[in-house]
Amino acid sequence: LDEKVTDRILYEILIQVGRVVDLYIPRDKETNRHKGYAFAEYESEEIADYAVRLFSGLTRLYNKTLRFAISGQDKPSQNNGTPVTPKPNSPLPRPHPVHLREMEMWQGSAESINCRVSAYTHSVSPNYPQGDLVL
Repeated sequence: LDEKVTDRILYEILIQVGRVVDLYIPRDKETNRHKGYAFAEYESEEIADYAVRLFSGLTRLYNKTLRFAISGQDKPSQNNGTPVTPKPNSPLPRPHPVHLREMEMWQGSAESINCRVSAYTHSVSPNYPQGDLVL
């Protein structure tokens, strides 16, 4: 994520596909600057999957393309041009996290833990609560 990205800006993007239960942008303890990624939790796994398919590789923020992925995958998903349509009136499964990241930061596969998606070149810490979205 670009350093200008705020929690509010990111939330306004993510809420477009469904209810965001939690949003966390980790910050450096010394500089208080965010680390370039974030975790978000959607209300359901279906909504998280929809967000990944809809946004991945298509969302630009401050001139940087973002990538989304579901944790447990080796690499963030890319939208392959297939239309994405949510299922109306579907039951809401348990909350499911998604991970977002910049294309420019991706230099190989990232480690994903507990349904989180990595968007950076470092391992995702298992200390983050389940259901987070990483940018």
